[in-house]
Formats: sequence, C-alpha cells, structure tokens
Amino acid sequence: MYRRILIPTDGSREAARGVEHGLALAEEHGSDVHALFVVDEHVHGDTPALGSFELAIEEIEEEGWRIVEGIGRQAEGRDLDAECHCVRGTPDRAIIDYAMRNDVDLIVMGKRGASGVEPPHIGSVTDRVLRLSRVPVLPV
Repeated sequence: MYRRILIPTDGSREAARGVEHGLALAEEHGSDVHALFVVDEHVHGDTPALGSFELAIEEIEEEGWRIVEGIGRQAEGRDLDAECHCVRGTPDRAIIDYAMRNDVDLIVMGKRGASGVEPPHIGSVTDRVLRLSRVPVLPV
C-alpha cells in the first residue's frame, strides 16, 4: 500500500516519534524511506553572499545531513531502501513539494517539532502540511 514513505524531520526529540513510526510502517509494508531535513531559510536568512548568515545556514545544513543520514542507516538496518535529502526552503512547502515530485504515498511526521508547542496542540509546520498536502499525512 505504501511504496514510498516520506519522513521529514527537524532533528528534535518531538520529531523522533515520527521517525520511529515512519520506519516501523516502512518495515511493515516493505516501503522505501525518504528522509528529509529542511533548512528553514525564512528563519535562518537567505543571502547569496558567503557571509555570516550563509555560514550559519551551511552549519545547519551539515547537521541536517547528519540527521537524515542517521535515519538512512536506521532504515538500512531494517533492510529498507532509503534516500536522504537536505534542502533549503520553507519547511511545509518543501515537504509538500518533495512528496509530489517523488511520488510519495505517505508523509509521517511528528505532531510538533523544534518549536515545542505544548500538547495537545499540533505544530505549525505539521498543521500546514496536513491542510495543504494532497498526499496523506500521518502526524504522530
């Protein structure tokens, strides 16, 4: 039923629930895993010059790669195929665009991310992905 599962993460403890659940579903269905980290340029700036903002973004991007590659290793440890990506953009838009471009069947993500919204509320990125995505979304 799910050939490709997208697991977007910001690396937070809250997002880790989505990672674990997404990997478990992928294992159950024999799905390919797509791990995605989005460097939020809206928060971190968007400058073409190699200045302090760009250096900060590059550091966040390096951390993003470490995070998604860790998810890739976890997927491979479960005998699943995995693709890892780190992109720049607005998180909700980048997640939805990635899902559409890569024929994803399900997006599994944490209910809350690094912004730390208090329970039982849902995070703003998850909320926008739920409302705008044509691909089914499972918030956990």
